[in-house]
Amino acid sequence: MKSLILFDTEFTAWKGSQKRNWSKPNEHREIIQISAYKIKNFKLIDTLNLVVKPNINKKLSTYITKLTGITNNIVNKKGISFKAAIEKLYNFSKYYNLYSYGNDWSVIKENLELNNIKEKKWDDFKNKCFDFKNYIIENTNIDPNKYTSGTLYKAFKIKTDIKIHNALDDVKSLYLSFLKINNQDF
Repeated sequence: MKSLILFDTEFTAWKGSQKRNWSKPNEHREIIQISAYKIKNFKLIDTLNLVVKPNINKKLSTYITKLTGITNNIVNKKGISFKAAIEKLYNFSKYYNLYSYGNDWSVIKENLELNNIKEKKWDDFKNKCFDFKNYIIENTNIDPNKYTSGTLYKAFKIKTDIKIHNALDDVKSLYLSFLKINNQDF
């Protein structure tokens, strides 16, 4: 597997929401960032980095802003609708399978439902989404549960300037790790 899409999402959260599994009223995992690397023959050939406007929780929590660095101002200035963002990811990945750490398909599916997007193509898209941990790390001695997408590079002792919980940097961590797993130089 030399050609693929690596991607990551960031989504709305509040202090304790992960432990509660977003169970409070109006706590939804609304995507606020989608980033992806298009890789062909192990080479990075294109990137995608989108800020997404949440539809239900239009004002980001202080918690998620501190975690990701994505502010309400950034969302208001650069944000696009989830429908526009997911269409861009769909077109970006048209001929490639997609890999995310933990398979972000579940959060994409939740956002498709929240935004009442029901086209048939999303069923096909689902079949192109895979878990990086299950398909790429499986033949290494790395315990994927000790890392996140943004910290995986540390397992391989890679020196870099990654800021975790920024989807683009988290994808960079996946890419550098992918190269290391496949004995490629970067």
